[in-house]
Amino acid sequence: MRGRIRRILAGVVLAGLTACGVTEDEAVRLKEGQTLSIPGVPLEGCTTFGCTYEGQVCMEVFFEYGRSPAVCVFLDVCERLECQTQKPGYKCTLFDGFPGQVKCIERDD
Repeated sequence: MRGRIRRILAGVVLAGLTACGVTEDEAVRLKEGQTLSIPGVPLEGCTTFGCTYEGQVCMEVFFEYGRSPAVCVFLDVCERLECQTQKPGYKCTLFDGFPGQVKCIERDD
């Protein structure tokens, strides 16, 4: 009985951790005519060893509909994205980690 309760509790905790959505202020969207990848380099998912091409980093992108799977993007990815929010003072930012995160934050000017 205890094992069953532990499994149920573990499932609830896991569901809670993965259900974290994206707020409107954090969400990014592609600028008109842009893609996450650059010409000649396909968009690939991350592996346990990281990314294939030099200069790429493994990131989750915070879109309005949720987080993307971990994908390999170049460090200039924010040049192809804009913040979803209409509030002034927000900018696209990269956060370190594995995978890292690409999302909008309020400027700290």
